[in-house]
Amino acid sequence: DWWNCSYLILWGSNVPITRTPDAHFMTEARYRGQKVVVVSPDYAAHVKFADNWLPAQPGTDGALAMAMGHVILKEFFVDRETPYFQQYVRKNTDLPCLVTLRKRGDAFVADRFLRASDLGTGGEHADWKTVVWDAVADIPAAPNGSIGFRWGDAGLGSWNLELGAIDPVLSLYGRQDEDVPIDLPRFDQGETEGGSVHRRGVPVKRIGDVLVTTVYDLLLAQYGVGRPGLPGEWPRDYEHPSPYTPAWQAEITGVDAALVAQVAREFARNAEVTQGRSMIIMGAGTNHWYHSDQTYRAMLSL
Repeated sequence: DWWNCSYLILWGSNVPITRTPDAHFMTEARYRGQKVVVVSPDYAAHVKFADNWLPAQPGTDGALAMAMGHVILKEFFVDRETPYFQQYVRKNTDLPCLVTLRKRGDAFVADRFLRASDLGTGGEHADWKTVVWDAVADIPAAPNGSIGFRWGDAGLGSWNLELGAIDPVLSLYGRQDEDVPIDLPRFDQGETEGGSVHRRGVPVKRIGDVLVTTVYDLLLAQYGVGRPGLPGEWPRDYEHPSPYTPAWQAEITGVDAALVAQVAREFARNAEVTQGRSMIIMGAGTNHWYHSDQTYRAMLSL
């Protein structure tokens, strides 16, 4: 994979030192035009191979990853829909899955996945079958692949990601019944982890007595990627120090905001052009921090 990769980010993994037998794959691939980016707080042995060095302060990698995700979501999903990415996330991720919302105070919070059992359909193990909004029939539908198809005779042949006639809608934006504000946890404020919130809006549909939105719409709200007409507090641009913009992360990580936007843009553009040949070598160097679970989730989302 390293050899075939054309854009490589070494993140928390000092390959020449800790993975010496493998390091030659990286150094040799650079002769084939591979670009190498290194995220490291110190100038270590792997940094000398870097075309760009992102010297994030120790333990702040999660903020850096969130800002990169903000750029990718805005430029490759919202401002311009990238067919390769759109097709991939519809089939291989839970981003189209519908999530119920629960009222809390004067806003909502995300609750749980909508399930086939909520619709009174789905047959065997219906309470273990997640649901998407089908663009073809314009109704909720349970696609193949969820765990409800795995443990039973009726699910034989459906334990796969083949969508068949179902075309999962990634976002309810443009087909929503209404827009509602939701409260999302902030991890940069408050006395405890997630001790503060910011309020942003999502498009929803009403199914019976329940309001639902997609994981993707929740993701955009969490990352701060706004769309016209949605309520809430949204960043104006990348220079606005609001979660989770490049400018916001710069105050935390010390990495230049413009460089973060550049690397994120290149990483995604390379993946689009090469059909996926962008790669992160995610090492154990980031898991020694108290909030490493958040760091790992942010990096895996990239």
